[in-house]
Amino acid sequence: MVAKKEIFIIAFVVLFIFAAIILMQTTKFKETITGYASSTQQTNVSIAISGVNPITIFVWNSSFAGGIDPIEENSKTIQFNVTIWDPDGVADINTTSVSVNITRGTVLTSRYNSSCTTISGQSNATAQNFSCTISMWYWDSIGAWNINVSAKDLGNTSYINNASQNFSYNQLQSIKIDPKSLTWLAVSLGATNQTSNNDPTTVNNTGNYNASTKLAINGINLHGQTTTSEFINVKNFSIFYATGVGPPPVECNGTLLTNGTDVAFTWSVLEAGNLSASQAQQQVYYCINKVPTSISSQTYSTLNAGSWTIKLT
Repeated sequence: MVAKKEIFIIAFVVLFIFAAIILMQTTKFKETITGYASSTQQTNVSIAISGVNPITIFVWNSSFAGGIDPIEENSKTIQFNVTIWDPDGVADINTTSVSVNITRGTVLTSRYNSSCTTISGQSNATAQNFSCTISMWYWDSIGAWNINVSAKDLGNTSYINNASQNFSYNQLQSIKIDPKSLTWLAVSLGATNQTSNNDPTTVNNTGNYNASTKLAINGINLHGQTTTSEFINVKNFSIFYATGVGPPPVECNGTLLTNGTDVAFTWSVLEAGNLSASQAQQQVYYCINKVPTSISSQTYSTLNAGSWTIKLT
């Protein structure tokens, strides 16, 4: 009986072990197909860094040769052609970042444009051409102006500058006067220190030339419109930059005129400037110091002998 009982126990243990092996294999299979075999997973990662190379800026314009000529009492639009080269490809260029700034001298007078535009059809795999325009004014300084172009790309966001190019802004000597006629109220023979009733003549500097002390007036004797042989000698007239009640008014002690001769306004101050801001103007006041007693009563004017001329020297 004892032997049979031992055989039964051994058979039961063997059967239990066999069942356990089958259960473990089944569980491992389930873990494999359900993805619960591990709590961690590995992922491969990659990223491409673009735009690491900086751009290069080229400035070119053949119209700079000989300098830029101002336009009298107006603005002058000048165009800069710019090439932006990017070794990382033309698509990496930040096309909205291109700007140009021009400066002159130690005072750093400047003109700026932040909206340079791409030129259609002028690009390749690594470069794009741009057009930059700037308006300069008739009073802007004569001489060399520096061109500073800046831009950046999309990858390397640091601004790159090119300030290697210059151009010359040429000199413009020009003036305009207002009014263009000069009159007196009726005066008596022998009268003294009679001032004009429609002065001053305003001399406007419409260029960029410093005309201080560089003005002159060429006066002509005033001949009678009825009896042309009679005249008032222009040496009886004087001019000045101010007016006053007197006696006599200050313009009556001013610069005397000489027939057919350029007489300088040695006191004139007429630097270049913005006329809209009431700059670059010189006023001129007139006086007839003495009306001759040897002439007849009639109108005396420039009609027969020619006009008076205000000029730059």
